[in-house]
Amino acid sequence: MTCRIISVVAVLFLGCAQPVPPADIAATIGTQQITVAEVDAQVQVAEPQIWQGLFDARQRALVYLVDEQLLMAAAKLDGIEVDSLVAREITSHVSVVSDEEIETFYAQNQQRMGKQTLESMQDHIRGFLMARQERVAQQKYLTGLRKEAGVTILLEPPRALIEVATDEPAKGPEDAPILLVEYSDYECPYCSRAQPSVEQVLQTYGDKVRLVYRDFPLSIHDNAHLAAQAGLCANEQGRFWEYHDVLYANARALRPADLQRYATDLDLDPAPFAECLDSGRYVETVDADLQSGQQHGVTGTPAFFINGRILSGAQPFAAFKKIIDEELARAGDTEL
Repeated sequence: MTCRIISVVAVLFLGCAQPVPPADIAATIGTQQITVAEVDAQVQVAEPQIWQGLFDARQRALVYLVDEQLLMAAAKLDGIEVDSLVAREITSHVSVVSDEEIETFYAQNQQRMGKQTLESMQDHIRGFLMARQERVAQQKYLTGLRKEAGVTILLEPPRALIEVATDEPAKGPEDAPILLVEYSDYECPYCSRAQPSVEQVLQTYGDKVRLVYRDFPLSIHDNAHLAAQAGLCANEQGRFWEYHDVLYANARALRPADLQRYATDLDLDPAPFAECLDSGRYVETVDADLQSGQQHGVTGTPAFFINGRILSGAQPFAAFKKIIDEELARAGDTEL
């Protein structure tokens, strides 16, 4: 008895009488099923960085496919090839880079070039500057095509579902369209470097952002856990953020005596502060923050979640801005 050949591909990949599983079923155990959605949910929890990488790859591919179709449609409308369209609308806007521009760029970026001379780098710099011009021209043209075509991106980024309590240290209105949750460590140098970016976010977006601070003291930092407790003790006296700033400004001096001295310098009532810190009543609160971060895939500090979208490390303001602007656009809020 033989199988009816449907196609060469079917024979090669399926075999005779091999049933084709539904696209959303990853495995079966007897009569039970494990769906692709369940697999994806587990990946998102267990390996959030890989899950984020998958989304980033999908997003790049989607943008490529959208732009490819837009260029083909525009070229067809004008009765020309895509290469001719690109040459007319993009490449023609790239001007020759002058020697003066190369010298200026070299002077501004000389530290990044090590011991390389201007003469040895000028061809590389010229190519870089011309490529940058082309990217700008391409982005401008494609942005116009997307607007004319009414392109809507429906691909949803991965999000952690983070519940926030009203008594957590926070800045900004509770109904702000952007919820920024920070997991951080007062003894971590990268966390200190990230604070200017966070402050710039708050200054730029104002009431559109609510910042919630959570402690994630790493075990490699001897004083980080006690410093986190001290921050919550300062919070009892309504001075969390001032104390928070002092701790980051003095990240290398977080011994118990230092923590008490900073409280005194900020005119906190020293006796209640000392009693709070000595009692250890915020040990479990800090541990709960740690556990929360671990559940959402935090493995190092600082880690930020912008409406549930993870941003890891001491990132520049531009990295925050990109995600925040996307989230505001999704909410229909584009005015600062």
